[in-house]
Amino acid sequence: MTSTKQIIRLGIQFSLVMLFLLAGVGDACAQRPQRQEHRGRDARKEAIEARRISYITSKLSLSTDEAKLFWPIYNAYTHKVDEISAAFREKLETMPDPEDMTAEEAARYVEAELTRFEESAALRREYTEKLLEVISINQVALLFDAERGFNRMLFREAQRRHRSDDRRD
Repeated sequence: MTSTKQIIRLGIQFSLVMLFLLAGVGDACAQRPQRQEHRGRDARKEAIEARRISYITSKLSLSTDEAKLFWPIYNAYTHKVDEISAAFREKLETMPDPEDMTAEEAARYVEAELTRFEESAALRREYTEKLLEVISINQVALLFDAERGFNRMLFREAQRRHRSDDRRD
């Protein structure tokens, strides 16, 4: 039997997901029309983001007050992670494939990769400390596990899609 507390928690989680979805829809409507290929990609990204928010909120059992404090910090963190990744991808675009690299190019590539890992680790530590101001250490541990679990789930879904696409060919 479902308790009142569980019903309230589910209602809060549903409300948070809807809030984030509606905010995304408003942002999407405010943008200029984009080419068809970008629309599909953006829609997939938004759908994955909504699922991620729901997944993490559920796994952490965030209260409404915790969620209000947690999500701005976590979103800032993921934005900075994306910036680090984008900067690394930009560097990669200017480099040849690793099998075609000179020793000097390989050294630059290795240094860029190590720098990306170091920056990511420092950022993770910085934002973990910020998160500890609004959620418990146990919830931070659950967050790390939820991030891995969500990424694993997406990877498995992609594998299944790939397998089903192979069967159609």
